[in-house]
Amino acid sequence: MMRTLRTIVLLIATFLIVAAPAYAGSASATMAVSVQVIGRTLLTVAQQPASVEVTQSDIQRGYIDVPAAVAFQVRSNAREGYSLQFEPVSAPFAQARITWENSTAAVGADGSWLTHGYQQGTTAGQLDVRLVLAPDATPGSYSWPVRFAAGTP
Repeated sequence: MMRTLRTIVLLIATFLIVAAPAYAGSASATMAVSVQVIGRTLLTVAQQPASVEVTQSDIQRGYIDVPAAVAFQVRSNAREGYSLQFEPVSAPFAQARITWENSTAAVGADGSWLTHGYQQGTTAGQLDVRLVLAPDATPGSYSWPVRFAAGTP
């Protein structure tokens, strides 16, 4: 008898547990979600000279042309594009004229930049550089004067 009563109580409890959600009230709500992706730009320099030799004929000409001087890759998710920011050049160079695709930047004592629109994936590029020599330049070996970084405008 006890066993039968226990079985009945267990069956009733099981029925209430299973059936209770069917009688439960339901509610719904709307939730808005927004995401802001922070722009990130990564620059990888594949090749650039460590130094540049200045000769007497370079000084007479007033400049040194270094075509395809720097090879690099940029990967960016910034929808507004990105820029290459160039640090100022120093003696014996008065200026570096840097050409990338169809844009040229004149980098002097204040630095400069070149901008590029958004492009999905990785962009490979190369910089052509004309190093304009200062009037008091002397022949010798000098550290490569072009230093740059990439960032979002």
